[in-house]
Amino acid sequence: MQVGFHHSIFADTYENQANEQGFTLGDDAKWIEEMGKNLKMLHMHLCISDSEYSKILKRFQNKIIVKSLKPLKGE
Repeated sequence: MQVGFHHSIFADTYENQANEQGFTLGDDAKWIEEMGKNLKMLHMHLCISDSEYSKILKRFQNKIIVKSLKPLKGE
């Protein structure tokens, strides 16, 4: 399974990105979206460095987003 997500402030929601790849985040979609927004705000307001942000996003994507994915019905 190869999935990818964009974390830019201009990127579509994680749920929409998952849907485009044939998955859903299900019940976890709302809090994952909130966590993503919080991480972006920390980075934008210079509370975390670029390298810290990259490490956090990698873990966020691999340990939270990807593990929450469920196939869309009919896929």
